[in-house]
Amino acid sequence: MSFQIHFHDGLPHSKRLQADCELRSRELQGEFPETHKFVISCSRSGERYEVHIHVTGKEGEVASSATHWVQQEAVQQAFSKAQRQLRKRHDKLIHSRRRGAQRHAAS
Repeated sequence: MSFQIHFHDGLPHSKRLQADCELRSRELQGEFPETHKFVISCSRSGERYEVHIHVTGKEGEVASSATHWVQQEAVQQAFSKAQRQLRKRHDKLIHSRRRGAQRHAAS
């Protein structure tokens, strides 16, 4: 798994946040083994923290983002959004393969 985290706009590097993001990335990869690259960008916009996540896998890329007053909460929300998008894409792929197999078997 390729993992990268970037801190922008003068936001100090946090080893704790990096470890948490890497753990969450590994959990997502465990649930969706087709994923192989995670890029997380953390920045600050005024009083709020922004977190952007890009997940690349065999079936394409998923991007999510979140903002919050608390940095850890922004990370949690962004990873939750990424997980929902990956689940939606995964389910859609599985169901389309089943429909294709059923059509093929019926003909």
